[in-house]
Amino acid sequence: MKPNAGFLSLPEEIQFNILSFLACRDILRCTSVCKALRQAYISSSELQYIVELSGQGLLHVSNTGDNVNIPVSKRLRLLRDKAHAWFKMDAYSFETVSLLKDIYFEETETFVVDGHIYSWDQAEDTATIVPILPQSSQKTVKRDWSPGTLFPVPNSVSIGVFMDPAQNLIATAYGVIDDTLQSNETIYIDLRTLDSDSVHPKAAGPTLFLLLHPVSGDYLQVTEGAKLKGFGRYIALRCSFFANEEIWNLCIWDWQHSTTSNVSLC
Repeated sequence: MKPNAGFLSLPEEIQFNILSFLACRDILRCTSVCKALRQAYISSSELQYIVELSGQGLLHVSNTGDNVNIPVSKRLRLLRDKAHAWFKMDAYSFETVSLLKDIYFEETETFVVDGHIYSWDQAEDTATIVPILPQSSQKTVKRDWSPGTLFPVPNSVSIGVFMDPAQNLIATAYGVIDDTLQSNETIYIDLRTLDSDSVHPKAAGPTLFLLLHPVSGDYLQVTEGAKLKGFGRYIALRCSFFANEEIWNLCIWDWQHSTTSNVSLC
């Protein structure tokens, strides 16, 4: 009698490892034609995590930094909770909030984040943040920035402002042209606290840097349309600049661990 050496006779850990190399669609095909593989899939957070990532159009990132101790089961739950958050929203339940008349104009960039609304008027060099619907246990911030207080370097070019009340963070991006660098622009992003303007205690340094290197002696300067965004310990700047032609660039900083960009995509 020949020994049973089929796939299902292998230990579950080896089955999971083999299936994890398959594409999402192939994993689902296997589980749809075999009850044993279906049960193996249901009992494996790792395989469900692979399928959930693919279904949401996301890429797997290896465990690094603060995520190294997060188990797969928790990451799977977070993925699913975020994916189904829209289904829990009551579109017919709302609350009217009164705002200051001057917090919104056509030229003002306005954002809602973490129970606050903030605006930045690039032309007037002013910014405002006010709480609108904060949680009862949440710390609230209410501040105004007058001209000359957002960007500390005289004659700098303002690029963007990002505020995160949950982390007590305000990031301000601006460009400075240095004649000693062939008149190319250096981008700075200052990291300060929302409530005191001191250097953020979790920041790797007071300022993030990005130098636009010259290309064949061309003049480089950031154009309009730059966007500064943040998510947790990452800050991203999407901007365009001119060399021989307009080039779009996306830079990402792990601002709690480095003052230089970790990722730069053109």
